Amino acid sequence: MSKVLSGVWALLLGIVLIMLGNGMHFTLIGLRGGIEGFSATELAIVTSGYFAGFLAGARYAPVMIRRVGHVRVFAALGSFMSAGLIAFPLLTDPVAWTLLRILIGFCMSGIYVTAESWLNDAADNETRGQVLAAYMIAQTLGIIGAQGLLSLGDAATSALFIGASILVSVSFAPILLTVTPAPVSEMARPMSLRRLFSGSPLGTVGIFLLGSVYATQSGMAAVFGTQIDMGANQIALFVAMLFGGALLLQYPIGWLSDRMDRRLLIFAASILGSVSCAAAWAAGTSIWFLMGAAFLAGGVTTPPLCSPACLHE
Repeated sequence: MSKVLSGVWALLLGIVLIMLGNGMHFTLIGLRGGIEGFSATELAIVTSGYFAGFLAGARYAPVMIRRVGHVRVFAALGSFMSAGLIAFPLLTDPVAWTLLRILIGFCMSGIYVTAESWLNDAADNETRGQVLAAYMIAQTLGIIGAQGLLSLGDAATSALFIGASILVSVSFAPILLTVTPAPVSEMARPMSLRRLFSGSPLGTVGIFLLGSVYATQSGMAAVFGTQIDMGANQIALFVAMLFGGALLLQYPIGWLSDRMDRRLLIFAASILGSVSCAAAWAAGTSIWFLMGAAFLAGGVTTPPLCSPACLHE
């Protein structure tokens, strides 16, 4: 494993730092938006801006990589993202925040595409699973760690947004300073949604629905916590539980997906997620019950091992 990671450690370290900044910003949007008096509808629109930008980034990032290479794209998008994060407390308006979220979503999508194509190039068939698992663990640890960092400042000030911006700014230093060569950009043939659906209808529909659930969880969890009068530390823990479940249940779900009918596993995970959410709703504002439900819901909806599994029907 150490030999596998020796060629990609700089990229993984950069991903941890970026996810620390991105994870802080996701929760801060709900906390600061509540302080600024934004309505739930306005915050929902602000939240959706991230995923609109993410969709655009997935389309244009490969083009940028072919033109200037992985390292330059990673550094450029990280710089724009850092600038966007520090602008949030300066422009406390729903329209401005939506535009900033579109920018950050575009940058994060491009960073994901760059990182994953880099990792794919660095791995072979024997090590790809280990490399991708390390990548997902780095992502999740960054998001969980970000919730702990939120307790070090006040969401009503600019300090936490500045901290998130600093983390993103330094994230590409390990990559720019490493001696490991960047992968050679290759032309890839794009796949249409129609072709994807014809090849894997369950996977296509499942990923669409799973993405909707993930967007709601990650984008509106802090807003929900604010509306039921959770404190800032409780909201941070609530978000951390969503991703803590993903981290701890990722391997067991992946292990099961290799040993049973994956469609049955997807169905069982969906039922478990639905039951946990319904139970949390029925329990009202019982904080620790909500934390347990968040752990289970995040654990069965976020692990990416389910996503590739359902694409191989």
